[in-house]
Amino acid sequence: MKNLSLHEITSAFPALMENEEMTDEIKQQINEELSVLLQQKSTNTIGYIRNMELTVEAMKSEEKRISEQRKACENRIARFKEYVKDCMEQNGIMKVETSIGSMTIAKNPISVEIENEDEIPSEFKQEVVSTKIDKMAIKNHFKETGEIVNGANILTNNTSLRIK
Repeated sequence: MKNLSLHEITSAFPALMENEEMTDEIKQQINEELSVLLQQKSTNTIGYIRNMELTVEAMKSEEKRISEQRKACENRIARFKEYVKDCMEQNGIMKVETSIGSMTIAKNPISVEIENEDEIPSEFKQEVVSTKIDKMAIKNHFKETGEIVNGANILTNNTSLRIK
């Protein structure tokens, strides 16, 4: 009985109670064995879940560290490119060709910099409207009135597994 899955252990309880051929004493003994197995399986399950959660946290931490390193490298590249561009411009060099590539100073297309947004005429402004549904308000309305808002559904049968 030691290699039973969690599903097999939990489904054995109702099957045990429905079995009319067993005496109450045998049912009690099997119930105790199943309870011990369930306890052991649950301990292993909690350990597995906690281990996986720690692995995910370690991955998130590593992702953050690598992301910070990538950003630092990108900034270093941008600063170095600006340095090379400044050196070339100061010496009047517009293009350098090598066996692996070339570097060229090119004029960028025109761009606009906004100095004071309030002074810009309205003909050059676009109004952006954003709508966000307040689920918490809908939930509170349901709790207070019992009414379900049109277009929404209240879910009350959701469950979750909490491990402490």
